Amino acid sequence: MKLTYRVLWFDDNELFFDSLDIDLLQKRVSDWGFLLDCKLVTSAEEFTKEAPYSQYDLLVVDYRLEGIGEGQDFIREVRDQQVFTEIIFYSSNATDELWNKIREKKLEGVFVANRRNIEDRVISVGHQSLRKVLDLDNMRGIVMAEVGDLDQSLMRVIRSAFPHIETGKRLELFDRFHSKTTEFQNAGARKLESFRENPSIDGLLELCDSSKLWQNFNRAKKQIGALQIIAIGNYEDEILTPRNHLAHGVASTDGSGDVRFSHRNNDYIFNEAVGTELRKKIIEYKGAFRAIETALQALEVPASPNTSSDEPASA
Repeated sequence: MKLTYRVLWFDDNELFFDSLDIDLLQKRVSDWGFLLDCKLVTSAEEFTKEAPYSQYDLLVVDYRLEGIGEGQDFIREVRDQQVFTEIIFYSSNATDELWNKIREKKLEGVFVANRRNIEDRVISVGHQSLRKVLDLDNMRGIVMAEVGDLDQSLMRVIRSAFPHIETGKRLELFDRFHSKTTEFQNAGARKLESFRENPSIDGLLELCDSSKLWQNFNRAKKQIGALQIIAIGNYEDEILTPRNHLAHGVASTDGSGDVRFSHRNNDYIFNEAVGTELRKKIIEYKGAFRAIETALQALEVPASPNTSSDEPASA
Protein backbone atom coordinates (compact mmCIF):
# COMPACT_ATOMS: atom_id res chain seq x y z
CA MET A 1 0.00 0.00 0.00
CA LYS A 2 1.14 3.53 -0.72
CA LEU A 3 -0.60 6.76 0.27
CA THR A 4 -3.79 6.30 -1.74
CA TYR A 5 -6.70 4.39 -0.18
CA ARG A 6 -8.65 2.92 -3.11
CA VAL A 7 -12.35 2.09 -2.85
CA LEU A 8 -14.57 0.42 -5.47
CA TRP A 9 -18.27 1.07 -4.73
CA PHE A 10 -21.01 -0.84 -6.59
CA ASP A 11 -24.63 0.32 -6.44
CA ASP A 12 -27.06 0.32 -9.37
CA ASN A 13 -28.79 3.49 -8.11
CA GLU A 14 -27.06 6.62 -9.42
CA LEU A 15 -29.34 8.82 -7.31
CA PHE A 16 -27.98 7.13 -4.20
CA PHE A 17 -24.45 8.01 -5.26
CA ASP A 18 -25.59 11.62 -5.73
CA SER A 19 -26.66 11.64 -2.08
CA LEU A 20 -23.27 10.54 -0.75
CA ASP A 21 -20.95 13.03 0.93
CA ILE A 22 -17.74 11.99 -0.81
CA ASP A 23 -16.07 15.21 0.40
CA LEU A 24 -16.56 14.01 3.98
CA LEU A 25 -14.97 10.67 3.16
CA GLN A 26 -12.05 12.42 1.48
CA LYS A 27 -11.53 14.67 4.50
CA ARG A 28 -11.54 11.80 6.96
CA VAL A 29 -9.07 9.78 4.90
CA SER A 30 -6.93 12.91 4.54
CA ASP A 31 -6.94 13.30 8.34
CA TRP A 32 -5.23 9.88 8.52
CA GLY A 33 -2.52 11.02 6.11
CA PHE A 34 -3.86 9.32 2.98
CA LEU A 35 -5.56 10.26 -0.29
CA LEU A 36 -8.96 8.76 -1.20
CA ASP A 37 -9.59 7.33 -4.66
CA CYS A 38 -13.24 6.24 -4.72
CA LYS A 39 -14.54 4.69 -7.95
CA LEU A 40 -18.34 4.52 -8.19
CA VAL A 41 -19.86 1.96 -10.58
CA THR A 42 -23.51 1.22 -11.37
CA SER A 43 -23.39 -1.84 -13.62
CA ALA A 44 -22.12 -5.41 -13.45
CA GLU A 45 -19.98 -4.74 -16.52
CA GLU A 46 -18.21 -1.83 -14.83
CA PHE A 47 -17.70 -3.84 -11.67
CA THR A 48 -16.37 -7.04 -13.24
CA LYS A 49 -14.06 -4.98 -15.50
CA GLU A 50 -12.09 -4.16 -12.35
CA ALA A 51 -11.42 -7.86 -11.64
CA PRO A 52 -9.40 -9.23 -9.93
CA TYR A 53 -9.93 -6.20 -7.64
CA SER A 54 -6.52 -6.54 -5.99
CA GLN A 55 -5.74 -2.87 -6.72
CA TYR A 56 -8.49 -1.84 -4.29
CA ASP A 57 -8.26 -1.63 -0.50
CA LEU A 58 -12.03 -1.79 0.06
CA LEU A 59 -15.06 -2.96 -1.93
CA VAL A 60 -18.49 -1.57 -1.04
CA VAL A 61 -21.38 -3.55 -2.57
CA ASP A 62 -25.16 -3.13 -2.41
CA TYR A 63 -27.18 -6.26 -1.62
CA ARG A 64 -30.11 -5.56 -3.94
CA LEU A 65 -28.98 -4.79 -7.47
CA GLU A 66 -32.15 -4.37 -9.51
CA GLY A 67 -32.15 -6.48 -12.68
CA ILE A 68 -28.61 -7.67 -11.99
CA GLY A 69 -28.68 -10.02 -9.04
CA GLU A 70 -27.69 -9.88 -5.42
CA GLY A 71 -24.52 -8.41 -3.99
CA GLN A 72 -23.34 -11.61 -2.37
CA ASP A 73 -23.01 -13.20 -5.82
CA PHE A 74 -20.45 -10.57 -6.80
CA ILE A 75 -18.68 -10.95 -3.46
CA ARG A 76 -18.48 -14.70 -4.04
CA GLU A 77 -16.92 -13.96 -7.42
CA VAL A 78 -14.27 -11.80 -5.77
CA ARG A 79 -13.43 -14.46 -3.18
CA ASP A 80 -13.30 -17.20 -5.84
CA GLN A 81 -10.42 -15.26 -7.41
CA GLN A 82 -8.48 -15.55 -4.15
CA VAL A 83 -8.67 -11.82 -3.56
CA PHE A 84 -9.23 -10.99 0.10
CA THR A 85 -9.83 -7.25 -0.09
CA GLU A 86 -12.14 -6.13 2.71
CA ILE A 87 -15.79 -5.78 1.67
CA ILE A 88 -18.77 -3.89 3.08
CA PHE A 89 -22.13 -5.45 2.18
CA TYR A 90 -25.07 -3.05 2.72
CA SER A 91 -28.82 -2.82 2.25
CA SER A 92 -31.94 -1.02 3.45
CA ASN A 93 -32.97 -4.33 5.02
CA ALA A 94 -32.13 -5.48 8.52
CA THR A 95 -28.51 -6.48 8.95
CA ASP A 96 -29.60 -9.93 10.19
CA GLU A 97 -30.68 -10.74 6.62
CA LEU A 98 -27.28 -9.72 5.32
CA TRP A 99 -25.50 -11.88 7.86
CA ASN A 100 -27.65 -14.83 6.81
CA LYS A 101 -26.60 -14.34 3.18
CA ILE A 102 -22.95 -14.11 4.20
CA ARG A 103 -23.16 -17.37 6.18
CA GLU A 104 -25.11 -19.05 3.38
CA LYS A 105 -22.36 -18.23 0.84
CA LYS A 106 -19.58 -18.84 3.38
CA LEU A 107 -18.08 -15.42 2.72
CA GLU A 108 -15.06 -14.27 4.73
CA GLY A 109 -13.75 -10.80 5.55
CA VAL A 110 -17.12 -9.10 5.01
CA PHE A 111 -18.64 -6.25 7.03
CA VAL A 112 -22.33 -5.35 6.97
CA ALA A 113 -24.12 -2.02 7.16
CA ASN A 114 -27.49 -0.40 6.75
CA ARG A 115 -27.85 2.00 3.82
CA ARG A 116 -28.61 4.83 6.23
CA ASN A 117 -25.22 4.64 7.95
CA ILE A 118 -23.05 3.37 5.11
CA GLU A 119 -20.75 6.42 5.07
CA ASP A 120 -19.97 5.99 8.78
CA ARG A 121 -19.30 2.30 8.16
CA VAL A 122 -16.91 3.04 5.29
CA ILE A 123 -15.03 5.47 7.54
CA SER A 124 -14.79 3.03 10.46
CA VAL A 125 -13.73 0.05 8.32
CA GLY A 126 -11.25 2.21 6.40
CA HIS A 127 -9.68 3.52 9.59
CA GLN A 128 -9.47 0.03 11.05
CA SER A 129 -7.87 -1.47 7.94
CA LEU A 130 -5.33 1.36 7.63
CA ARG A 131 -4.31 1.03 11.27
CA LYS A 132 -3.72 -2.69 10.75
CA VAL A 133 -1.23 -2.14 7.92
CA LEU A 134 0.59 0.80 9.50
CA ASP A 135 2.98 -1.13 11.67
CA LEU A 136 6.53 0.16 11.68
CA ASP A 137 7.81 -2.05 8.84
CA ASN A 138 4.92 -1.09 6.56
CA MET A 139 5.35 2.59 7.37
CA ARG A 140 9.03 2.37 6.51
CA GLY A 141 8.15 0.74 3.19
CA ILE A 142 5.55 3.39 2.40
CA VAL A 143 8.01 6.22 3.06
CA MET A 144 10.72 4.56 0.93
CA ALA A 145 8.31 4.07 -1.98
CA GLU A 146 6.86 7.58 -1.76
CA VAL A 147 10.26 9.28 -1.58
CA GLY A 148 11.23 7.25 -4.65
CA ASP A 149 8.20 8.73 -6.43
CA LEU A 150 9.14 12.21 -5.21
CA ASP A 151 12.65 11.69 -6.61
CA GLN A 152 11.08 11.00 -9.99
CA SER A 153 8.97 14.16 -9.69
CA LEU A 154 12.04 16.24 -8.89
CA MET A 155 13.88 14.75 -11.87
CA ARG A 156 11.01 15.73 -14.16
CA VAL A 157 10.93 19.23 -12.68
CA ILE A 158 14.71 19.71 -13.05
CA ARG A 159 14.66 18.36 -16.60
CA SER A 160 11.80 20.72 -17.48
CA ALA A 161 13.33 23.70 -15.68
CA PHE A 162 16.83 23.77 -17.19
CA PRO A 163 15.76 24.76 -20.74
CA HIS A 164 14.21 27.90 -19.17
CA ILE A 165 17.58 28.98 -17.74
CA GLU A 166 19.92 31.11 -19.86
CA THR A 167 22.87 29.11 -21.19
CA GLY A 168 25.53 30.91 -19.17
CA LYS A 169 23.62 30.51 -15.93
CA ARG A 170 23.01 26.88 -16.78
CA LEU A 171 26.75 26.24 -17.17
CA GLU A 172 27.33 28.00 -13.83
CA LEU A 173 24.87 25.58 -12.22
CA PHE A 174 26.67 22.62 -13.76
CA ASP A 175 30.02 23.94 -12.48
CA ARG A 176 28.60 24.55 -9.01
CA PHE A 177 27.20 21.04 -8.88
CA HIS A 178 30.56 19.56 -9.91
CA SER A 179 32.50 21.62 -7.33
CA LYS A 180 30.13 20.57 -4.52
CA THR A 181 30.20 16.88 -5.45
CA THR A 182 33.39 15.28 -4.13
CA GLU A 183 32.40 12.03 -2.41
CA PHE A 184 32.39 9.67 -5.41
CA GLN A 185 34.96 6.93 -5.87
CA ASN A 186 35.88 4.50 -8.67
CA ALA A 187 33.06 4.34 -11.27
CA GLY A 188 31.26 7.26 -9.65
CA ALA A 189 34.38 9.39 -9.82
CA ARG A 190 34.79 8.56 -13.50
CA LYS A 191 31.19 9.60 -14.17
CA LEU A 192 31.78 12.86 -12.30
CA GLU A 193 34.88 13.59 -14.38
CA SER A 194 32.98 12.78 -17.56
CA PHE A 195 30.27 15.19 -16.43
CA ARG A 196 32.86 17.93 -15.84
CA GLU A 197 34.19 17.50 -19.36
CA ASN A 198 30.78 17.31 -21.03
CA PRO A 199 28.07 18.63 -18.68
CA SER A 200 24.47 17.73 -19.44
CA ILE A 201 21.19 17.39 -17.61
CA ASP A 202 21.32 13.60 -18.06
CA GLY A 203 24.79 13.46 -16.55
CA LEU A 204 23.74 15.64 -13.65
CA LEU A 205 20.67 13.56 -12.82
CA GLU A 206 22.65 10.32 -13.02
CA LEU A 207 24.93 11.63 -10.25
CA CYS A 208 22.09 12.79 -7.97
CA ASP A 209 20.74 11.11 -4.87
CA SER A 210 17.58 12.47 -3.20
CA SER A 211 19.45 15.24 -1.40
CA LYS A 212 21.31 16.40 -4.52
CA LEU A 213 18.06 16.43 -6.49
CA TRP A 214 16.62 18.82 -3.92
CA GLN A 215 19.75 21.02 -4.04
CA ASN A 216 19.66 21.22 -7.83
CA PHE A 217 15.95 21.93 -7.79
CA ASN A 218 16.58 24.93 -5.54
CA ARG A 219 19.41 26.17 -7.76
CA ALA A 220 17.15 25.99 -10.80
CA LYS A 221 14.16 27.49 -8.97
CA LYS A 222 16.16 30.62 -8.09
CA GLN A 223 16.71 31.26 -11.81
CA ILE A 224 13.02 31.06 -12.79
CA GLY A 225 10.89 33.85 -11.35
CA ALA A 226 7.58 32.16 -12.12
CA LEU A 227 8.48 29.27 -9.79
CA GLN A 228 9.40 31.43 -6.83
CA ILE A 229 5.75 32.28 -6.11
CA ILE A 230 4.97 28.60 -5.35
CA ALA A 231 5.38 28.16 -1.61
CA ILE A 232 7.35 25.10 -0.59
CA GLY A 233 8.90 24.06 2.70
CA ASN A 234 12.22 22.52 3.66
CA TYR A 235 12.07 19.15 1.93
CA GLU A 236 15.42 18.09 3.39
CA ASP A 237 14.23 18.51 6.98
CA GLU A 238 10.61 17.50 6.55
CA ILE A 239 10.96 14.47 4.25
CA LEU A 240 14.55 13.36 3.64
CA THR A 241 15.76 13.45 7.25
CA PRO A 242 12.83 11.30 8.50
CA ARG A 243 13.31 8.98 5.49
CA ASN A 244 17.01 8.55 6.28
CA HIS A 245 16.28 7.74 9.92
CA LEU A 246 13.56 5.24 9.03
CA ALA A 247 15.74 3.63 6.36
CA HIS A 248 19.11 3.56 8.11
CA GLY A 249 18.52 4.32 11.79
CA VAL A 250 18.92 1.89 14.68
CA ALA A 251 15.50 1.52 16.34
CA SER A 252 14.92 1.29 20.08
CA THR A 253 11.85 1.56 22.33
CA ASP A 254 11.39 2.68 25.92
CA GLY A 255 7.94 1.22 26.62
CA SER A 256 6.09 4.46 25.90
CA GLY A 257 4.99 3.38 22.42
CA ASP A 258 7.48 5.74 20.77
CA VAL A 259 10.31 4.39 18.64
CA ARG A 260 13.67 6.16 18.68
CA PHE A 261 15.72 5.97 15.48
CA SER A 262 19.40 6.84 15.90
CA HIS A 263 21.30 7.77 12.76
CA ARG A 264 24.60 9.67 12.47
CA ASN A 265 24.45 10.85 16.09
CA ASN A 266 20.94 12.23 15.68
CA ASP A 267 17.64 10.83 16.99
CA TYR A 268 14.21 10.77 15.37
CA ILE A 269 11.25 9.96 17.61
CA PHE A 270 8.52 8.12 15.74
CA ASN A 271 4.95 7.34 16.81
CA GLU A 272 1.48 7.23 15.27
CA ALA A 273 1.01 11.01 15.33
CA VAL A 274 4.44 11.61 13.78
CA GLY A 275 3.67 9.01 11.09
CA THR A 276 0.38 10.73 10.23
CA GLU A 277 2.07 14.12 9.89
CA LEU A 278 4.85 12.63 7.78
CA ARG A 279 2.32 11.10 5.38
CA LYS A 280 0.51 14.44 5.16
CA LYS A 281 3.79 16.20 4.37
CA ILE A 282 4.59 13.71 1.62
CA ILE A 283 1.17 14.36 0.05
CA GLU A 284 1.76 18.11 0.37
CA TYR A 285 5.09 17.90 -1.50
CA LYS A 286 3.59 15.68 -4.18
CA GLY A 287 1.00 18.39 -4.82
CA ALA A 288 3.63 21.15 -4.81
CA PHE A 289 5.85 19.34 -7.31
CA ARG A 290 2.84 18.74 -9.58
CA ALA A 291 2.01 22.46 -9.40
CA ILE A 292 5.59 23.32 -10.36
CA GLU A 293 5.51 20.91 -13.30
CA THR A 294 2.27 22.58 -14.47
CA ALA A 295 3.81 26.05 -14.11
CA LEU A 296 6.84 25.01 -16.16
CA GLN A 297 4.64 23.65 -18.94
CA ALA A 298 3.01 27.08 -19.22
CA LEU A 299 6.34 28.88 -19.72
CA GLU A 300 7.91 29.57 -23.08
CA VAL A 301 11.44 28.32 -23.57
CA PRO A 302 13.67 31.35 -24.24
CA ALA A 303 15.49 31.51 -27.55
CA SER A 304 19.05 30.25 -27.27
CA PRO A 305 21.91 32.06 -29.04
CA ASN A 306 23.48 28.71 -29.93
CA THR A 307 22.71 25.01 -29.88
CA SER A 308 26.01 23.75 -28.47
CA SER A 309 26.38 20.31 -26.91
CA ASP A 310 25.86 21.72 -23.44
CA GLU A 311 22.20 22.33 -24.27
CA PRO A 312 20.28 20.23 -21.71
CA ALA A 313 17.08 20.20 -23.70
CA SER A 314 18.68 17.80 -26.18
CA ALA A 315 20.86 15.95 -23.72
